[in-house]
Amino acid sequence: MAKPKSPLLSLGARGTIADSLTFQKRGRGTIAREKPIPKDPKSAAQLAQRQRYIEAVALWNALSPEEKEAWRGVCPGLTAYQCFMSSALKYAPPPPPLYIGAGAINRGTATTEAFTYIDKTGPASASGIIHTVELWADFYLQDCVVGTFYVVTGWTLKCRDSVFIGYVPRWSKQTFSGLSIAVEAGDYIGFYAPLGTLDRDSSGFAGNWRLAGEHIDPGDEATYAFVDDDAISLYGIGEAAA
Repeated sequence: MAKPKSPLLSLGARGTIADSLTFQKRGRGTIAREKPIPKDPKSAAQLAQRQRYIEAVALWNALSPEEKEAWRGVCPGLTAYQCFMSSALKYAPPPPPLYIGAGAINRGTATTEAFTYIDKTGPASASGIIHTVELWADFYLQDCVVGTFYVVTGWTLKCRDSVFIGYVPRWSKQTFSGLSIAVEAGDYIGFYAPLGTLDRDSSGFAGNWRLAGEHIDPGDEATYAFVDDDAISLYGIGEAAA
């Protein structure tokens, strides 16, 4: 409980009594009023900002004395601590990364030409947008399309979104950036190419779905054959939705 700084009935009384009555100086006089209670709606934005503040304080406390001193003089008129906190709170953290697929690496065998493949290994870690796709072709892929899929029921899957990649050289990891493929957490990545094949493993993985022909336009739904233990050399990287 705060104590008045002057006698309660004096002209200079200031402070709070019983956490309910507040004395404040107003001009030449002193007024007594009910202590205001700040509103705290605890919105998502407020809670996020508070968490950022807590994390920023923790980061500051983890710095060495030399690292803290390095912030002195960086922001004119601010202490080293104020400068660090201002910088830490000014910029929102980047969206968390999103991953999908088993990885684009050299594997022991290859896919079958002109089949749609969907890899069960490495479901999407979050919902968001895939902006980069990596592939390792066993034989040059022509008119390659990459997409995301989700299970409707059993071995029936539906294409959520897809993008045309085109030609993919063989025998090395090829990266395609600047893409935009919608994905939801738990989705799977797949591909189709009328010509050429992708590297594939036949043991040690979660398996894949496959079906002859192209079934990779958004909204395409089909029932696939499932092959256990397989994985294909296809990988997606993106940003999770905010």
